Amino acid sequence: MNQSIDSTVIYPNLKTAAAAVCQRWCEEQGYTNHFYQNGSWWAFPPNGVIPVKIHEVIDLEHTLAQRVQVKHYSIALSIALLPDGCIAPHNHPEI
Repeated sequence: MNQSIDSTVIYPNLKTAAAAVCQRWCEEQGYTNHFYQNGSWWAFPPNGVIPVKIHEVIDLEHTLAQRVQVKHYSIALSIALLPDGCIAPHNHPEI
């Protein structure tokens, strides 16, 4: 299983990029079946039967952001995303 996101991939929109970052984090942490609902990413924790909001379980101080490229009209924007789909602050450490 490839644990990295290809930084040369240009995602068609922010939601698709956020889904890729969330998927990578879920695989690393053992979470399964991630999904987007009511403005939040959710997933099932290891051995869990009730999904949790990713935003509520990530440790923001120790979770690295992932830089992705998103197409915006004719240019590609480079954005650092956290696993919950939020844009990382400019000083947040990245992978």
